[in-house]
Amino acid sequence: MNKTMKWSAAVLAAGVLFGGANMTGGAMVHAAAVKPVVKQGVQPSVVLKYNGTTLKEQGKIVNGITMIPVTVLRDSLGLPLNYNPGTKTYSVGSGTTKLNLELSEYGVASNLNSYYIYSYGDNDIDIYESKNIGGHLYVPFKVLNDFMGFKGVWNPSLKSLDISKQEMNNISVSSETLTKSNKNASIVIHYPKVSGLPEDVQSKINKAFKDDAEAFAADSEEQASHRDGKIEHMYDFVQSFVVTYNREGILSVVTDKYGYSGGAHGGTYRDGKTFSLKDGKQLELGDVLKAAPDYKQKLDKLLKQKTIKVTFDGKGAGLSDQPSFYVKEGGLAIYYQQYEIAPYAAGLPTYTFSFGELLPKGTDPFADYK
Repeated sequence: MNKTMKWSAAVLAAGVLFGGANMTGGAMVHAAAVKPVVKQGVQPSVVLKYNGTTLKEQGKIVNGITMIPVTVLRDSLGLPLNYNPGTKTYSVGSGTTKLNLELSEYGVASNLNSYYIYSYGDNDIDIYESKNIGGHLYVPFKVLNDFMGFKGVWNPSLKSLDISKQEMNNISVSSETLTKSNKNASIVIHYPKVSGLPEDVQSKINKAFKDDAEAFAADSEEQASHRDGKIEHMYDFVQSFVVTYNREGILSVVTDKYGYSGGAHGGTYRDGKTFSLKDGKQLELGDVLKAAPDYKQKLDKLLKQKTIKVTFDGKGAGLSDQPSFYVKEGGLAIYYQQYEIAPYAAGLPTYTFSFGELLPKGTDPFADYK
């Protein structure tokens, strides 16, 4: 079964299992479960530094997560900050790393390039959730680290965080849009385009992204052609993406395909692609972890331990024959599709592992790709 067919099956399952409600799909295409209400435990302030210079503003630790005032991103990190009073949205940064913060009575929803970011860590806390604290907007440092090209050194004795810029690949990643909306459906597809590489390399990478987008568009049009306009609401198909790693000769991108074609809710299919910028080759998990011959056995054991809380049978799910993954700062994430191992409420179960857990000490997983 190819990826388009798998995506179609995910949307069909959502419609069949929860069918008949004729509700339109939501804008937050990743959302599967209602966020749990977590009491905020605000701890003492954090001394913030940028390139070794102590800043006047301080951060906070909320439920164990280091939070940075959004004004620090503007005044010290040099990122453009704008506010749209009509949508109550702050935007910080630019291009595909522009962080949009939508304020509402329910909290702050964060998206990068229309891709809503969230990740539940221990105690059901969203480690990427920005917060309005005492009338001031704060962004988790992990958002800056994982998506916006910054790193930090934590000094536990001084309770200080020294922020600096990461050394990124010398490329540009822009967003292309393919629109195929018609009388039956809204079809809006955002996909990445890379520039700054030798033509033969970037054309190979860009072809993979464009072919994937066009296949999703064609499949969406085919599904929409079956809509009964007399009784069904408009169908909705959206694709968005986020860059999870863009360093050390490696580019990793996560794309989410969302489709609503009737029923209580839509379905999302996730696709992670990781490329070597040296030759444009799309990397498999074995390419990234080849320094550890036993990586399959190790990951299988760890995944069974981590997934036992969500799986249908309560026994845990191990490493599949063709594992879905993407690279992120300091490691990688293994993820499962909706319904693959767990109920819809579990979303797309995702588990992060550091390279230190999986590879021999001192190993550089990207040595061959620089």
